[in-house]
Amino acid sequence: MKPAVLRQYLLLAYIHLPFFGGAQQTIPVADQTFRMDGQHTFVYAFAEGDAVELGVTELGGKKIKTVEFLPFAGSTIFSSYETDSIARQTIRIPHTGIYLLRFNESGAGKKICRFTLHRTPAGKETTRFSTAVPWDLSEFPSFREVRKSVQTGVDTVMVSMSGQVSVSARKMYTTNPVNAWQFTLPPGTRQWAYRISVGQGASEARQLDARKLSQALRSGSMKLITFQPETALAAFALGAAIDMTISTTGEDVTYAITDGENWQKFSKEEPCQAFVYQGNINVDVQRRHTPLEGTYFFALKNDNLIDDITVTLEIEAVTEKPVFETQIVLEPVK
Repeated sequence: MKPAVLRQYLLLAYIHLPFFGGAQQTIPVADQTFRMDGQHTFVYAFAEGDAVELGVTELGGKKIKTVEFLPFAGSTIFSSYETDSIARQTIRIPHTGIYLLRFNESGAGKKICRFTLHRTPAGKETTRFSTAVPWDLSEFPSFREVRKSVQTGVDTVMVSMSGQVSVSARKMYTTNPVNAWQFTLPPGTRQWAYRISVGQGASEARQLDARKLSQALRSGSMKLITFQPETALAAFALGAAIDMTISTTGEDVTYAITDGENWQKFSKEEPCQAFVYQGNINVDVQRRHTPLEGTYFFALKNDNLIDDITVTLEIEAVTEKPVFETQIVLEPVK
């Protein structure tokens, strides 16, 4: 076999080498149509082991003089001459770098060319590899490989908080019948729900709402919830249509959700501003979209003249936690 023929044979064998990258997803890189006249060069970055699928079509069925695929400042690894189409030509990338897709046309007739490029990564690490080359190679021909942490999505995470507070009775107006429970909303809070209850109201409401949650799960009415919440209050915070238990019978409390300055006014029984102000409740449940960050107070007041009360407070906050992955990009060496 002549050396030139042998080289061509080895090149074709390399190009058509089977790709054993596992079940990696094929990623679109380019789909472009342009008018052919002279030389056109398109520049992309690819990662080592990528299986690059090239498709070329002359839309009028005419011949294209040459199509080449080659590394920047390197030798051609694929070429085609006098062809009107290249159907699904797969090229394995030998090393991470910048590659040129070059078209040459010297004919006088008008020709319209369309080409597509897809890449199948060799492994998970290069799935997010950036194929963009957004700088002038003639000005900065040298480049380097850089790994960056990029946000690829968000995870929904439930954050639970709870506490109990004793609130004194007025004791025939000898004591101040107020107290407060302080809480801080976790970072990334999107919405939240709370249950405030007095005495045995807390456990009774939990039992009733747990049964409602079970019924909702069995009926399939919570299909839109992205994951199964552990409690009815968590499901309610996520937006589930559950008729949460509220009550005004039994021992009661007046409460407000407010900031530190207004809690001080509340404690002195002065007019104050609050996100929520409710009186004479035994069990109350609400979903909130404001506030979503900061530290606040459940300000509590007991109107009972003799008996102290114990108030149970529960919060389920729906938070979004960013998800980061490593992306490999090429940058110019300036």
